[in-house]
Amino acid sequence: MLDEYVEEIEKMRDDGAFIIIKWDGERTKLRQTVTVTRVDTDYVWRKDCDDVASTLREAILDYKSAHIR
Repeated sequence: MLDEYVEEIEKMRDDGAFIIIKWDGERTKLRQTVTVTRVDTDYVWRKDCDDVASTLREAILDYKSAHIR
C-alpha cells in the first residue's frame, strides 16, 4: 500500500523535507496524520485522514508543485 511511495518520499527527504506519518489510536475518525515540512522554507503540509495512502499521494503532489526542481 505505502511501498509505492517510498521512492518519492526518499526524493523529498533528499531534497530537505521531513515526512511524518502518524497513526493515532485515541481517535475514532481521521486516525492518521500526514505531515510534510521543509526547514529551509516556510512550507508545511498537514492533513488528518482515514486513508493514509491517498493522503500521502496528495502530499507528494503538493510538495512537487511547491518545489519544482
